[in-house]
Amino acid sequence: MSSTNRSRFATLRETTRQDPRWRVLPLRAYLAVAFGYAGLSKIADRTFLDASSPNSMHATLLAVRDQSPIGGLLGPVENHSFAFGLAMALGEVAVGVGLLLGLFTRIAAAGGVLLALSLFLTVSWGADPWYTGADIVYVFALTPLLLGGAGPLSADAWLAARTKPADGGADRTRRVVVGGLAGIAGLIAVGVAGLLRKDDRPATARSADTADPATQPATQPATPTATAATEPSTQKSTQPSTQQSTPKTNSAPPGTTLVAAAEVPVGGAVATKDPKSGDELYVLQLSKGSFTAVDRRCPHQGCPVSFVSKADGFTCPCHRSAFDAAGNLTRGPATSGLKKVAVVDAGGTIVRPADG
Repeated sequence: MSSTNRSRFATLRETTRQDPRWRVLPLRAYLAVAFGYAGLSKIADRTFLDASSPNSMHATLLAVRDQSPIGGLLGPVENHSFAFGLAMALGEVAVGVGLLLGLFTRIAAAGGVLLALSLFLTVSWGADPWYTGADIVYVFALTPLLLGGAGPLSADAWLAARTKPADGGADRTRRVVVGGLAGIAGLIAVGVAGLLRKDDRPATARSADTADPATQPATQPATPTATAATEPSTQKSTQPSTQQSTPKTNSAPPGTTLVAAAEVPVGGAVATKDPKSGDELYVLQLSKGSFTAVDRRCPHQGCPVSFVSKADGFTCPCHRSAFDAAGNLTRGPATSGLKKVAVVDAGGTIVRPADG
């Protein structure tokens, strides 16, 4: 190391020793980018606010409300998912801008903590083990900024350096001006994101001849609790004959009864729960008389997946992992497919064998 570099390193070390807040500058920069990107990506995504999409905020709430410790409080959010979703996206953008500029940093950090905590108690609550959920990390990563402020290289520090005891009015004016400029920059970013909104829906969901509109209400996505929405009307009309042709066994093998075979549509799936183990499952009948099952929990962070269709398989509304109808992984961030569960048709009843 040259003498010049050693001198610079010594100066930086002395600076950080005198003002430890320099040490959180990299953390502040990362959190600013992360929150800003999260908010803008939600605004740019056409499916996030579309309640009929399996990747929307509405679908996410339906998927996680039963496992969330605050599920009973999510009713208003579910009923007004568009407004809450837009508020969340704009809130994340505001947190990102505030941290990036170091403007009203403690307020921005407090808002980030509330957003991250709400996501931890809903979207990431099913992560197993719990510390693998990313949102709880953001809660604690923001605490140094919440307690100590932005520190150097920030609008707050710049304004504080120019504040005089007798000039409080001028300082307030500066804050208003800087805050207004930051707000304008945020609105411009939101506008650009809106222009770049992308449609991540599966191709079959965008085509005109996919599902019968009568079987798929505009306000209700294809979710675990609304499996009838994924069943085309033509399948409904042929279901009785399918049930009659399903092979029956003389006696049920030892195991756990999951669902009646007649309730599983051909080419579709039905969500159920193993009463013994408590496992949340999907039972499928992808071809007539052939029943399979998969665990509903996404292997990424435990969020319950939603069944879209036989062609499009499953999607995780929390982090957008995708799986085919057999449960095989087709898109991350998950690194493995859905867990397969052995089932048999025992006289018109789908049973999970004791050794399955």
